[in-house]
Amino acid sequence: MEVTIMLSMRRILFFMRQYNKQLKKKWATLLLLFLFPIILIGSLLLLVAGLLLPEEDSPIRVALVDEDRTQETILFSGLLEETASDNQFIQIISITKENAVKLMEQNQISSYFTFPSGFTEDLYEGQSVTVPIVGNPSRPTDSFLVKELVESMMRYISVAQSTILTVNEYAKKTDMPKEERQEMMFQQFMDFSLYTLGKDKLLDEEMITNVATSSPTHYYILSGWFITMSVWLFAIYTILGKEEHSSMLIRMKLFGVTTWQRILARILVSLGYSLVVAAVAFFIIGEFVGFEFFFIDYFRFGLFTILNALLFLVGIALIDVWISSRKVILLLQSFYTFVLIFTSGAVIPTLYFPQVIQGVLPYIFSYVSLNWMIDIVLEGRNYANFITLTVIATIGLLLLWLSTVGKERWIR
Repeated sequence: MEVTIMLSMRRILFFMRQYNKQLKKKWATLLLLFLFPIILIGSLLLLVAGLLLPEEDSPIRVALVDEDRTQETILFSGLLEETASDNQFIQIISITKENAVKLMEQNQISSYFTFPSGFTEDLYEGQSVTVPIVGNPSRPTDSFLVKELVESMMRYISVAQSTILTVNEYAKKTDMPKEERQEMMFQQFMDFSLYTLGKDKLLDEEMITNVATSSPTHYYILSGWFITMSVWLFAIYTILGKEEHSSMLIRMKLFGVTTWQRILARILVSLGYSLVVAAVAFFIIGEFVGFEFFFIDYFRFGLFTILNALLFLVGIALIDVWISSRKVILLLQSFYTFVLIFTSGAVIPTLYFPQVIQGVLPYIFSYVSLNWMIDIVLEGRNYANFITLTVIATIGLLLLWLSTVGKERWIR
């Protein structure tokens, strides 16, 4: 068993040396390959960013319409408006519904949400409370962010409602007068409002973390690097492939060479060259932009990069194994590359995607990888979860090995 493993490793190393020699002979092509995607992708992302994203110093303006006009909603509206006054990403103004509609028609606000009549009464009586939101069709991204903000606010309100109802239920069992009990519930609502908004919890969690709009320059620089690396992986893997005559394949089989050994060597060489160039490019970008990285951050970021690149190449290799036509292979691999890049959110932020597609994105490794990279680089995330990508990579390699073994037996 050990002899077989050692022999297999030697064959893999042999093919890695051959692929390495093949790339060295094409150094001029590689130089053009490394530079051309940077220029093309950089120009494309600058165009997309200019068309889709707002300016960094342009805050999202939201209108709040209070139709209930109770002491509670007036208090909450005032706190919400005051909290947003010091925020550079969002501004909230309290106005009437007629003025909100007028401002939206003039494209001066991104959306408005309403505290409907009976809101406070339903809150105290345990009824389901809703906050209608009207978005601006010309500002879909801003409207979606406001939707996320209001939904987060409603989660806090639901928690507050449960607390208020529990306190009220126990208070009913005592001799406490109704007026005193209502005053106590109002005090509970005030405590909830101050806790939720007094420390900017709501706005910090739902708005500032959206780096696609709060820091579009850094977001698209990192996205451009991610796309360029994917193009490099695909291009180098393609360059290493060549049509092999049936006589050569027969000779390799006689010497015990397997398809798995050749494909694994091709993946490793493609991975090595691409990661080295990508690492140099990222270091230059980091010095230019000013990313603050510690050693552990480089480790986390590098591990996500390796796992993403490995999974990307495994997918391309699976197409290479099961399709025989070179033209069809190239077409499917190109489509595969485009889909992974597009669904990762590197070209267009995933906020623009329909809700149905957004529900599928967490199962796509490129989306998971880029999101973790963004968290580490742009948000300073000090932890990372590699389990999902590691499991997918393990399954992918096992599936690739089984595919090569199955195809060889099927050919026989």
